[in-house]
Amino acid sequence: MVNQRISIKDVDISINGKIIGGAEECSFTVSRDNEEAYEAGSYMPVEIIGGKFHISGSLTRAFIDVDLLKELMPKQASAPSFTITGNVVSGKIPKRSVTIFGASFDSVSIEGLALDGYAKNTLPFKALDWRFD
Repeated sequence: MVNQRISIKDVDISINGKIIGGAEECSFTVSRDNEEAYEAGSYMPVEIIGGKFHISGSLTRAFIDVDLLKELMPKQASAPSFTITGNVVSGKIPKRSVTIFGASFDSVSIEGLALDGYAKNTLPFKALDWRFD
C-alpha cells in the first residue's frame, strides 16, 4: 500500500461552488492498494497493478455557515458532500493549491453542528478524488 499524507491550511469548504465554511487545518491521506498479477501456473508475479485508492482525513477547527447550508439543502438531514480547497504546508511541494472532491463527513449531521457553526472536535471525512491546482 502506498500512502501520501498531506496537510493544508487556509481551508475553504464549498458546495456547488458556494463557500459555506472553512477550517484552520485539513490533513488527509491518499492510499493506494497495489496488487501483483500472476501468469497461469507461475508463483512469481509478472506485474504490479495499481489498485483502488482511498482518501480520508480530518478538518480541525472547522466553521460551517449552518444557515446557508440549510438554505442550500433545506430537506436534507445529513451533511451533504462538499469540496475542500487549501494550500499545502507539508511535503515536497509546499504552497501549492489542492482540491478535494466529493468529501463527506463520517458521522456528522446538520442538526449535530452547533448553532454557531463551529465544530468543537476534529471532523473526520472521506473523499472521492483530489488534485493539485
